[in-house]
Amino acid sequence: MDFDAREHASPLLAAAHCALITGQGGATSRVVSNYETWIDLDPKNPRAFRAMGTHLLPRWRGSYARLDVEARRAAGHSFDLWGSGAYAWVMFDAIAQDSEACARLDLDFFLDGLNDILKRSPDQHTVNLIAAYCANTMGAAPTGDDETDYIRIQIAAAADEVVREHLTEVHPMVWAHAARGFDNGLRVRCADRFAASGHADALRYLTQLFRRELASGKNVVFTDHGPELQSF
Repeated sequence: MDFDAREHASPLLAAAHCALITGQGGATSRVVSNYETWIDLDPKNPRAFRAMGTHLLPRWRGSYARLDVEARRAAGHSFDLWGSGAYAWVMFDAIAQDSEACARLDLDFFLDGLNDILKRSPDQHTVNLIAAYCANTMGAAPTGDDETDYIRIQIAAAADEVVREHLTEVHPMVWAHAARGFDNGLRVRCADRFAASGHADALRYLTQLFRRELASGKNVVFTDHGPELQSF
């Protein structure tokens, strides 16, 4: 393209460059370079990290080795802002879409990254995003591959602490998208029904999570300080 994203300090232009080069099947080095520009111009935007991870999968002419390297490089480059969180953001969608990428994941690094994200971005959209991702996206039906399913189970289990420590409200749309793997090409015919499905997913998960408390006659109420137990 004729316009330089850095020259114009435009994250939007940088994102467009990334979309074009990946859509045209550009070389991996160019894909990484374009995404690094976008990330440098908008380092607080998780979408840049997440999209880079997706486009470094082999199906987009990347490789599992390059995905791991770039995720670690992103974590080092943005440590002051995200801690280990950039590693988790880069891997976020990639491991949900690709079983081999999931099986190769550095699980401890990824879970540390999720915790660092929540420390640095504790808004309820992010909390719902990570909780729903762990519970709904990674907690979906088994893939049949033992290594992949072990990783997915460990990530799904992390949702419990996220909810108990951070959740103060439920965002149904986030849960609905999580159940469908955050598919950007998803066509939603009825927004109300889509949101209702997300609300139902969240409710099922929360009911299971707090089953002992509910069975003992307690009521779980979400407050500004997180979930609290109240007697009927």
